[in-house]
Amino acid sequence: MTLMEPETHRPLHLAGPTRRRWIAAAVTGGVLLLAAGMLAYAVPVPILDGILRDRIVKQVSSQVSCPNAAAVRTEVTVGGGPLVPQALHKRLTEVKLIVPDATLSGVPHARFTATMRDVTQPSGGTHVGSMDATITVNFGYLPTPAGTPKRTYHKAGDGGLSVDVTMPAAAADNVQAKLFMKMRLRGETAQSVPQRLEIFGKSLPASQVGDLAGGVRSQQLPPLPAGVRYQSITPRTDGVHIQIGGVSTTALNTLPTDVGGRTVSYSAANGLLGINTTAIGVPLTIHTQPVLGPGALTLVPKLVHILGADHKPDSTLGKLVLNQINQDDLQQTLPTLPSGVSYRSVTVDPQGIKVVIGGSTTQPFSVLKQPPGNPTLFSAEGGLLTATATGGSGKDTPVVLYGKPVIKDSTLDISPDQIEMFGVRFPATNVLAQVAPQETTYELQKLPEGLTYAGVEVLPDGLRIHLTGEDITLQQGALTGATC
Repeated sequence: MTLMEPETHRPLHLAGPTRRRWIAAAVTGGVLLLAAGMLAYAVPVPILDGILRDRIVKQVSSQVSCPNAAAVRTEVTVGGGPLVPQALHKRLTEVKLIVPDATLSGVPHARFTATMRDVTQPSGGTHVGSMDATITVNFGYLPTPAGTPKRTYHKAGDGGLSVDVTMPAAAADNVQAKLFMKMRLRGETAQSVPQRLEIFGKSLPASQVGDLAGGVRSQQLPPLPAGVRYQSITPRTDGVHIQIGGVSTTALNTLPTDVGGRTVSYSAANGLLGINTTAIGVPLTIHTQPVLGPGALTLVPKLVHILGADHKPDSTLGKLVLNQINQDDLQQTLPTLPSGVSYRSVTVDPQGIKVVIGGSTTQPFSVLKQPPGNPTLFSAEGGLLTATATGGSGKDTPVVLYGKPVIKDSTLDISPDQIEMFGVRFPATNVLAQVAPQETTYELQKLPEGLTYAGVEVLPDGLRIHLTGEDITLQQGALTGATC
């Protein structure tokens, strides 16, 4: 039997050169393998990162719309450093999502952008630690309430929102406007000249709202006797006060030449009117004094000149002459004058019979001519005539709404604080107190719990709605308002 010597173990430093090289190579390979694993964990590896990125993008995109719905184009960017450690921990540090063309809250072609942080996908949905998002809609796609004319939206000069709308004629049925006018006389015509208009709590110069105030209103006054004129016109609370005055002169050659079947002529001397005629074939003159009485002018005989001498009316010869004259022929009915105006006095001279007329008449506002359209109530304030009418023009009116849009809960509210009409801005509260309001709120899509609407800003061509939240669980399709 041959005995073999067992191999004796030697320390590494006593090993031969060949063995030492093999051991060094093995150790170096292990170190490199460990370093490679650590490097892949900490530093992006193009091929691996690309595969993971594509998978994450596909997974995130699939959550935007429901399984059986049409695919929605998305842009997904995964941030937060290398993807390998995020994938191993099944927790994405940051995901940026863009949906460039979606229908959100019923508005087509809206743009949705979101930055989601600390994203995980447990059973039952996607959990987001925190999220900031925006929905941007173009003005051209904002909805118009059913049954109303299309609205046009703009960014206002103050950064707010302006909306061009058309107010239906019926919406102005309760609008009240008061026009102030200065009254003046032009001969026998009364004119009312617009000065200012009160509407929706504002007093506007008539020149600024000419279409509403209109032009000068004219009304013909009753004719007056020659020599008498309308002197002034002033509206007061009890009516229109018109001052009338002057002297009405009846020339002697215009007096009747046939009185009671006798031919007569006239003369004037010493304040008396002489009636020249004949009686019993003898020329005579009856000198009369004009006297004013209730509604009539009476010629009262003072002397009878006959046979070269003057005789008193109660003399024998005077009575004989006057008994042949019908006393009614010596009386003339005078035209009726307006209340407050009277025949003041009467005189006679070679120019004729002169009657002084004067006074002030107060006419009720009801005598004023009603303008076309809505019934007008006339009154007076501060020496000006006022005309108050309720109701619109009967035509649709273009208006512009100005305001700052806000979001209350899940409702977008674009209620105005100013309304522009006729080129003038009015406080919206004043206008809406008289004008039927239009729909100015829009319901937004409901958001997942934890996510809220944070505000809205006006862009040059649209609105941008901000969303924010924490600890949010998103079901598939929730970001675009779908329920799968």
